[in-house]
Amino acid sequence: MEKDRRKMTRMIRLPIICLSFLALAACAKAPVPAEEASLRALDAAYVAAWLNEDSAAQEEAVLALFDRGAVIMPGGGLPPEDGIGNLKKFWFPNGASPTFVTHFEHDIANVDIAGDLGVVSGRYTLGFTYENQSIAQTGNYMLVARSGAEGWRIVRMIWNDQSLTDV
Repeated sequence: MEKDRRKMTRMIRLPIICLSFLALAACAKAPVPAEEASLRALDAAYVAAWLNEDSAAQEEAVLALFDRGAVIMPGGGLPPEDGIGNLKKFWFPNGASPTFVTHFEHDIANVDIAGDLGVVSGRYTLGFTYENQSIAQTGNYMLVARSGAEGWRIVRMIWNDQSLTDV
């Protein structure tokens, strides 16, 4: 009888111990609120940088959010651009007309953090004027950021969009 009771006790303890470890593991994967908030702030800063009405300040603010070796993968099937110099040429080419962003929103769906890497993904809407043509876009985006001495910096970004439409 005593032997059966010890066996039963072990059978009950094992699932409880396993569930406890699973619960602890799940807690360990949850982002720390301060880290998540700072990653969300990076995403908000990206949107705010594009809304800057001064083109030189816009360029400076946008590029400051990226790691020097960052890679963007633009929508529309365009090839990737890597390095801060190529990002500048892609978004702010010398001699080109300025882009005036009139509306930009990110609707964050997910924020994930693992060590010094964070991922933000969601949907966006964008309205801008370029060479007197008003354009609207809607699509999905994902950015990957690395946390370092200067805070979070974008290391990878991809977006897709529906076909551009005249407004």
